[in-house]
Amino acid sequence: MRKKTAIVMLQEIRIPRCSKFRVQQDFRRKYPEHKCYIAAGSDVDLVADTDGDQVPSDGYKDGRAHVTVVTFLHKRVFRSKSLVVNWHKPRDEKVLEHMAHGRVLWLDVMTHEGERISIINIHQTTARQLDLQKRINTHIQAEMNKSGGWRRIMGGDLNAATSRTGYSISTKSHFEKVDNQFQEFIQRTGGSLIQSEVHMRKDLMGGASLDDIKSATLDHIITWNFSNDDTAKMPAPKSTVHWIGACANDHALISCTINEQLMGYQDPWSRDPGG
Repeated sequence: MRKKTAIVMLQEIRIPRCSKFRVQQDFRRKYPEHKCYIAAGSDVDLVADTDGDQVPSDGYKDGRAHVTVVTFLHKRVFRSKSLVVNWHKPRDEKVLEHMAHGRVLWLDVMTHEGERISIINIHQTTARQLDLQKRINTHIQAEMNKSGGWRRIMGGDLNAATSRTGYSISTKSHFEKVDNQFQEFIQRTGGSLIQSEVHMRKDLMGGASLDDIKSATLDHIITWNFSNDDTAKMPAPKSTVHWIGACANDHALISCTINEQLMGYQDPWSRDPGG
């Protein structure tokens, strides 16, 4: 956030129940150069207490919390008004199960230069629920079809991989189906996957040694309609992996640069006053 990044997307952020707006205001006070958006799920998870410590009393009195996705947009890049898109109809909530709320945050935004962009922050359901993953992708594709020419950025934990190591042979067939349907979604919608330099998800509890640890590329950034037709072909961007935070974190932070001219930070004091 201190690097004045245009877009920051976070997944699986746990907040106390009924505290969404308070947390949102806290984030905005802490990061005043960004506007904060939160999608909170109706499902409630137990707050882990693996070390025997007391559960924090400020909102966690019952040991439960909402799981959310959070998106930050830099105010110098995007205009203040953003539309939160309802990517499914109320009648679809039953078939979308827990994914209907708090797992997909879709914002339609506009840059100060007048460019419209859809920003989709997603925490896809587990790979064990292949059919539900397909339903989510189908609904997202249908919403995309309503505004075909828009630039789009999707980022988050897609729970589908372009590369895996350390997984059991017995699960190979299932994970191939999961990973293939993810690639098919990208192809059907005309997206461009920004490849990661290394694996960014590690199962830290899965093996007795480093050689036994399962790892994969489960977190992705996908773009649509960002190609620049009036320039020579440029090398495809790659995402950089950063292992930060607590040692127990099993997902790394990934970052990349997408169309720096369009999404770059504009400092008004640096402009030529005569221009």
